[in-house]
Amino acid sequence: MKIAVPANGRDLSNPVADRFARAEFFIIYDDSTGNFDVLENSSLGSHGAGPRVVQFLASQGVDVLIVPGMGQNAFGAMMAAGLRAYLAVPGSVGENIELFKSGKLEEMRFPTRAG
Repeated sequence: MKIAVPANGRDLSNPVADRFARAEFFIIYDDSTGNFDVLENSSLGSHGAGPRVVQFLASQGVDVLIVPGMGQNAFGAMMAAGLRAYLAVPGSVGENIELFKSGKLEEMRFPTRAG
């Protein structure tokens, strides 16, 4: 399973970004190997970034998103792509991945922001 987390830096010790589609980086963690890749957000600053980011992450084979929240357009794109999202808690990317793996993050069932 591949897990994508918006990040404020390039490794697992960095905090989860406070905005999903406006994050500078995405860390893609492969649960089967424990390896991760860092991708720069090419949609940063563009209008309608949420759905584009979701489509990009889906094209990278991502199954799950750990996010601080997302708006209705990104949420709709996520549902259409067949992805699941979980709400991040304050802390590092690595801490949130471990919380997800132990079943301690809340699954996102509705958009958390307008727009």
